[in-house]
Amino acid sequence: MKSLESETVAVADVQQERESERERADNRAWVARRAPQRRAVLLDTTTVWMAELPQAVRPVNLARRFPRIANSIAELWPRGARCEEYLVTLVVDQRGDRTGFPPEVAQELTALHSHFSELHSGMRSAPEPVAQDD
Repeated sequence: MKSLESETVAVADVQQERESERERADNRAWVARRAPQRRAVLLDTTTVWMAELPQAVRPVNLARRFPRIANSIAELWPRGARCEEYLVTLVVDQRGDRTGFPPEVAQELTALHSHFSELHSGMRSAPEPVAQDD
């Protein structure tokens, strides 16, 4: 009778392999969540908003390649500070690990952010006039 060969496996090795497999599964799930949304479409309200912008700052490439983001900006546009925050997160990589947008989209976002800042520069909290007694 032939003897069976056995392999000694440390518990730590098994745990490490299970942890590695869990990390790979988590990474696959994250990639699936962050994958481009093929069904995302540009909303009519976004198209109207873009048409109202000066031609020099219309984010045409953004709308074509990232309609979900264009829709979000259009929705937030009238909300002042919230839109400003969102535009900054798109223009500035605060995490340090993003690939970034294609150059033409990044340029459009920068121009749109500048335009938004110009529109709202006078709206920052100015002190209210003091009422005087007559």
